[in-house]
Amino acid sequence: MKAKHVVIGMVAAAAVGAIAGLLFAPNSGKDTRKKIKDAAGDLAGKVKKGLRKNSLTGEMEVN
Repeated sequence: MKAKHVVIGMVAAAAVGAIAGLLFAPNSGKDTRKKIKDAAGDLAGKVKKGLRKNSLTGEMEVN
């Protein structure tokens, strides 16, 4: 599997999770937006870390 496919899958999964979170969130809009911003930042950090690790090792790891 190519790294591009992994990244696309991760982005798609994040989008589905964000939409589900919005639909089922009992919080106010302000709280929900903060949670989405925090989750997006966490996801971006994980993706960057994984890509850095993979570019150094040449291996692909999917969790």
